[in-house]
Parts: sequence; C-alpha cells; structure tokens
Amino acid sequence: MKNPFEKMPTVLTADELIDKAFRRAERAASASTPRGGPRAKARQREELRVRTVSSVVRDNLKKILDRTPGVSELPEFYRELVDTLVDRDQFHRSLAHVNWAIKTIRNLEQRYAEKIRYSRNPEEIAKLRKSFYGRVADVIKSIADDLEYLNQARNVLKDLPVVDLELPTVVIAGHPNVGKSTLLRALTNAKPEVASYPFTTKGINVGQFEEHHLKYQVIDTPGLLDRPLSERNEVERQAILALKHLGDVIVYVFDPSEYCGYPIEEQIHLFEEIHREFGEFPFIAVLNKVDIADEEKVKAVEEFLRSKGLEPLRVSAATGEGLEELKRRVIELVKPMVEEQARKVMERELKRYREESGL
Repeated sequence: MKNPFEKMPTVLTADELIDKAFRRAERAASASTPRGGPRAKARQREELRVRTVSSVVRDNLKKILDRTPGVSELPEFYRELVDTLVDRDQFHRSLAHVNWAIKTIRNLEQRYAEKIRYSRNPEEIAKLRKSFYGRVADVIKSIADDLEYLNQARNVLKDLPVVDLELPTVVIAGHPNVGKSTLLRALTNAKPEVASYPFTTKGINVGQFEEHHLKYQVIDTPGLLDRPLSERNEVERQAILALKHLGDVIVYVFDPSEYCGYPIEEQIHLFEEIHREFGEFPFIAVLNKVDIADEEKVKAVEEFLRSKGLEPLRVSAATGEGLEELKRRVIELVKPMVEEQARKVMERELKRYREESGL
C-alpha cells in the first residue's frame, strides 16, 4: 500500500491562487484573436478572462478534493495517525469550504459571462469583468485560512510511513543503539527501505522476507519505542498507540553489554513500560551483543525475563549467533497469521475472478 496522501497536491495560498488565475486570464486574452467589431471583440475578451479565471481557480481547488482521500475510509492504522497529526474536524471543514468555493465561483462565472454576453456597452463590459474579479478574490480570501491549514496538513501527511497493511508485521523495539536495525537487516536479508515518520527525527525502517512462499514484514521505529512512555508528549503517545493497529509481534532487544550507552536498569524499565502498553501482543525477548557482554549481566536480564514468563534468546548480530533461531521463533509466531492472510487474499481474488467471468 502507498501513502494515501502521497498524491495530495501542494496547496497555494489565497494570494498565490488569485495571482495565478488573473495572470493566466491576461495571457489568454492577449493570445486570443476575437472577431467582429470593437464591441464584439471586447465581449469575447472579457468573457474569456472570466472563463479562464474561473477555470484556473476551480481546477486548482478541485485537485485538492480529488487527490485527498476521505479520512473515514482509510485503514484504522492511517486513521489513527491522521487523528494524531491533524484536527480531523478542521480538516473536513476546510475541505468543505473548498468545495463551497468551487461551486460559488462556478455560479459567478455563469452569471457574469451571461451579463457580459448580452451587454452592448464596452465600458459596462469591462466593469462587469472587474466586478467578477473582485467577487472571485473575495471568495478565495474567505477560505485563505482553510487553504493554509490544508497545506500544513499536507506537508505532514505526505510523510506518513508506507507499509503493507495486509502483511502480518513484526515490530522491533528497544533503546537506541542496541542493534535493532542490524537485526532487521539480518532477518530480512536486504537493505531495509526507509520511509518518513512524522513523529521522529529518523525514518521508519521497513524490511520484508519470504519463507516457503510466504511473505513477512519487519519494522523498526527509531524514536518511538526507544524511551519511556512517561517521557512522551501526547502526539508521540498517540503515534505509539497507532502502532497497535500495525504490529502483530514485538521483538524486544536488550544490549547486556551496555555499549549502547544505557545501563541494564534503564533497559529493563523501558521494557516494562512497552510490555504493559503492548501486552496483548506476543513478545520475543532478544539479548544482543552477547559475544561482548558480561555473563553476569546476561544472566541478570535472562532471570528478569523468565520472571515475566518469557524465554530469552541470546544473539549476536555481529557474528550471526542465534539469528536462525530468532527467525525460527518469528516465523513460528507469525506464520499462522501470514497463512490466514494469504487465504483471505486467495478467496478475494477467486471471488473477483468469478464475478468477472460470470460464474
């Protein structure tokens, strides 16, 4: 799936839109070759200006509506993210105001074009066109705040992460520098794709791998699941909640060597918070860098994890130790979900084939 807001266009300010429409109208009038006497030529040029201004404004505004998906129709993961980033009510109001402006300008175009067409006075024709310009400018300026808001929203929403929502997903969590990205690369055997994530200074890392013709997705979310939830602002907390609609399994990574820069006590505290927040998910607890870690610290973390009902797994992303077992555990947990998803896709495709074939 692509970012649903990927095609949402840059939204011009009210002044930019007015300037663009008026300049385009002047170019069109200058390039035109009307026929007839002075009065007929004046009517044709002024009507062309009116039609062009209306067309340019309406086309630009309609593009916003056409390329902006309905929030209520988005998958739950993206709905949560949109609600986190923008005021959904304001977003809908602004789009409604844009739609009103399109209809209003269309009505003005029809009314003034008709008046110009039947006017016999060149001065009155010019006056009508100027009046139309003024009315259009007033309409656009009345939605100036909406246009600004929509462009600000667009600048944020275009950076939503791009993930395959149909694939069961493994989310990797843990403090910075514990080896999450290295494990992701080791699991997926590929350089992860990096997509923007608007809540963090880094990007979300997305990787996939196949096993027996079934596809798995693994993501690492730098800046989200790498410090205590108690230190989060409201936006970050909501972003973390949105991950609940994406993840199926949590791989939590410890660094008992403490070379990551965080003592074991802090790592355990963060784990407890994440475990409480995502308690409904299966957890795989991984102790990375065991090749350079102190054995006593490794055993201390293992003892803590067993007290939580988890069987820890020792790995070393650097040497490859334990990685096959990690992949086996991931597949063991996720495979039933992948098979179920594959079954649904096959049923959907079969149903579509039958409908198209009239069977």
